[in-house]
Amino acid sequence: MNLPNFKYFYNNKAKNLDVVLHGGSQGMDSGLINKIVGASKKEGNSVVAFNFPYFERGEENSSGPELIEETNALQSVLDFCYTDTLESIRLIGKSLGGVVAGHYLKKLDSNQLDKFSLIIFGYDVGYIELKNFTGKIVIIQGDKDKFGDVDVVKNDMKGAVSKQVTYLSVKGADHSYRVPETKEPIYEDEAVRMAFE
Repeated sequence: MNLPNFKYFYNNKAKNLDVVLHGGSQGMDSGLINKIVGASKKEGNSVVAFNFPYFERGEENSSGPELIEETNALQSVLDFCYTDTLESIRLIGKSLGGVVAGHYLKKLDSNQLDKFSLIIFGYDVGYIELKNFTGKIVIIQGDKDKFGDVDVVKNDMKGAVSKQVTYLSVKGADHSYRVPETKEPIYEDEAVRMAFE
């Protein structure tokens, strides 16, 4: 097992694990990822956040379109967390993290998917493959996101088999929950609050 650097907050009473997957340009120490981890801990879950290998190496791009390194890192972290003993696992992805989550879930057998759910912060239209995932999906999208607003995301998700898809829009926010003109991340708290309501 080749574990990436990670932060693991274990709650011995928790039956649920949240796995937080960072976006393309900022790792597990970003403000948004820390807010997501905090919200998860507040719910009483165990939570783990880790850096993708390319980020640890100081590179700017993921391992390629199949995201082999990233999905392998996710599997290593899940193995470390002994997920067989948990009732549920919620993958929480920011942008690229959502793409990685989709690739990972696509590789699992249908009987393995039962305990998984998904939250995506900043859905990357055209890159996330979730149409065959049957679990609960929550998508939080800025209405000024460069990939498109909630209506564009809904169109991309047409034909999805999940009957539990929730679309949430953050008014005024870009892809990273910032004011597009100033890049101030003033909408992060609202996005996190909406996801955990």
